[in-house]
Amino acid sequence: GESWIQGALDSLQQSRYPVRSLVVDNASSDETVEIITSCYPDVELLEMGSNLGFGKANNKGISRALSYGADYVLLLNQDAKVAPETVEQLVNLMELHPDFGIVSPLHLDYEGKKIASRFLPYMAKNAQLISEVFFGTEKDLYEMSFVPAAIWLISRRMLEGVGGFDPLFFLGGEDNDLCNRARFHGFKVGVSPRALGCHSEGPENHKTTSLGARSYYYYGQILRFIKAPENDFISNSISVLGSWIRASIGNLTILNFKDSLAIALALLKTGTSLHRIWKHYNLSKRQDSLWL
Repeated sequence: GESWIQGALDSLQQSRYPVRSLVVDNASSDETVEIITSCYPDVELLEMGSNLGFGKANNKGISRALSYGADYVLLLNQDAKVAPETVEQLVNLMELHPDFGIVSPLHLDYEGKKIASRFLPYMAKNAQLISEVFFGTEKDLYEMSFVPAAIWLISRRMLEGVGGFDPLFFLGGEDNDLCNRARFHGFKVGVSPRALGCHSEGPENHKTTSLGARSYYYYGQILRFIKAPENDFISNSISVLGSWIRASIGNLTILNFKDSLAIALALLKTGTSLHRIWKHYNLSKRQDSLWL
């Protein structure tokens, strides 16, 4: 993250709302750590001995923040940044609407010129949000079923009642899972189009040429559907596994061997982990600060 980390941390230093910043470094192999230690002495650095994946690493930072007595935790990807007023806007909204457990700003591209193309499909699921943003009549807050976790403000109340990211996930699907669990326990997920954040429009993780990365991505997508707490586990498993088996065969018939194999590997991992997934499915139904 060396090409982005200064943009992320500079944006937090310029926040109108006072913040305490900490970085969880997943054993990066570039100059990220050196940049932080030399240029940002007030930033707390948590260095992991290995790459824990997105969710586990975020849980480390969230736990540390809660230990300091934080009422809210802002998750900010290394390739994202926020406007000076954004944190204040999000905190004020959550103070006014304590039934919301997760609130995100509108995601723009990294230059802040237009709505991020990868954010548009999520906006499109709320027709009112799309139309009112287009006509410039947007409200402060809209309820969503899901918002990507690149820029999230999460309340302490939600974290203590729902928990953090499920460590079964490595990269991909863990934010969907946490949104599912939040809504299951009565917390709303929202986006504020008047609060602005910027997020890099880099390639999707599963588009990488690495077979292993694709397999991790597909495993996360399978896992988040199986774990949906509002539905029966067995019904989830039969429906989801059947769909992804067909997807693997479908990719094979169009000679997309890499994706077909990646899905097959993800299905194999799912099959060998079903007992553990079942355990986490049941844990997710409890009101507890799970995995924090």
